[in-house]
Amino acid sequence: MSIDIKVTAGKLRSALAKHTEERASLVLVLFSGEGVKGAIPQAVDELTNGLISRRLEHDGFDPKYKQSKVIDTDLTVDGLDKIVLIGLGRRSQLKLSGLRAVLAEAFVEARDSARAEHLIFPLIDVDLKGFTVEQFAQVVAEYAVLADYEPNHQKTRTWLDEAEQNHFKSLTLLADRWTLSAAKRGLRFGQQVAEATVLARNLVNEPARTMTAQKLADTAKQVAANSGGLVSCRVLQKKSIEKLGMGGLLAVNRGSKNPPAFIVLSYDPASGPTEEVVALVGKGVTFDTGGLNVKDWESMRNMKMDMAGSAAVIATMSLMNVLKPCVSVRAVVAATDNLVSRDAMLQDEVITSMSGITVEVGHTDCEGRLTLMDAIHYAQTKLGATKVIDLATLTGAVEEALGAYVTGIFGNDARFTGKFAESADRAGEDMCALPMPDIYRDGNKSNMADLTNDGTGPGAIIAAWFLREFVQEGVTWIHADIAGTAFRTDAQASGIESVGGTGVGVRTLAQFLRSYGC
Repeated sequence: MSIDIKVTAGKLRSALAKHTEERASLVLVLFSGEGVKGAIPQAVDELTNGLISRRLEHDGFDPKYKQSKVIDTDLTVDGLDKIVLIGLGRRSQLKLSGLRAVLAEAFVEARDSARAEHLIFPLIDVDLKGFTVEQFAQVVAEYAVLADYEPNHQKTRTWLDEAEQNHFKSLTLLADRWTLSAAKRGLRFGQQVAEATVLARNLVNEPARTMTAQKLADTAKQVAANSGGLVSCRVLQKKSIEKLGMGGLLAVNRGSKNPPAFIVLSYDPASGPTEEVVALVGKGVTFDTGGLNVKDWESMRNMKMDMAGSAAVIATMSLMNVLKPCVSVRAVVAATDNLVSRDAMLQDEVITSMSGITVEVGHTDCEGRLTLMDAIHYAQTKLGATKVIDLATLTGAVEEALGAYVTGIFGNDARFTGKFAESADRAGEDMCALPMPDIYRDGNKSNMADLTNDGTGPGAIIAAWFLREFVQEGVTWIHADIAGTAFRTDAQASGIESVGGTGVGVRTLAQFLRSYGC
């Protein structure tokens, strides 16, 4: 469901006048210890004949960090239904990361407690210390869309103990005439990044029976078709994959009746292809049974999310019309499922990758790195990638190390990894750089081949070292292990992250590519 989001330089009363038939709710941010101090809180208080100050005094509400309160106006003001108060904490301590957490709470309150359909959000009376009006507007638009997301697109009923999810229809941001242009830029960027994140979530949430490699390829083609000519798409089918010698992708696909697909999305700036080429490589295992080393039922649950990396890079390519980076960008996905059959990949067999490096299959459930090794090699040798960023739900070990809310990132260049981590921080996605000590490189040694796909040692680091073996000299590389952060269970879902796919990586990649602006 799409939200009508706009920004205006009008006054609050004028904005409310447009909601005489369908009343709007007001989201009002307040600082702790300041009451209704400030032009906007004072204006709202006067508009409601002192309702806010009376309620704050009567209820003893202090807008501490992330504290919220919904006030019913009893329809005493034309166009105004409810007021959602949300605490920013102390003015001197507010940062952009804190604002994000507050806004997540605000929109959940507006959605669930106020059950608002039309929202008005004033931007003009917040002390923007440490961030800009453009960033503020971006986060407001972004979080409104993400909080409104509902994954139950195939649900036909609600149960007795659950209410039907409320949805926002419109959001009006109020700015002043000096900040209107910046607010409009932030709104546009935030809304489009959020909608790309929603695309990634929808791809992950689609059941694997229908989200096959070919369906993923069709989505990539649609992204290109909707780009206005900025993005092109090429899909290699099985015969072409065989001709290229992609032994990893073919081995994983061997147990499936669904053919593999090798997907390439390409963007070049208006000035033409650049010498520097950024390749976004996404793991595209559309369902992972573990192969002949089959997972137990609990571990196999939600394994439709094993293509979350591919969902992120495909969705990011849908943003080229707003990002328009001055660098060539390629998205690469080796797509297949990993199923069990008489023809499935065997433990102990040796496969030859596209690069010529041989790999012994120590464990058929370590399949992701087999598909990625061919995708990474293709990106470098066929697409001229000078920088490679791969996103993959690769190891359970990374979740053991960092939990379910922090992505682990590895790289071969500290400066480049640092830049990526900064992009994640600005995007509001928690990522942590992890070490790759040389001592663990030998963990992928095999007696029967050049490498084994189930090396010994700390799992996330060993997997990263495996991928690094396929990174050519002079190529800068980052690996983001999103195994813990790509999907939310009932117990994990909160704020702007609903049950199901999170779309992790899209906002970080968008922020990263934005740094290549002309």
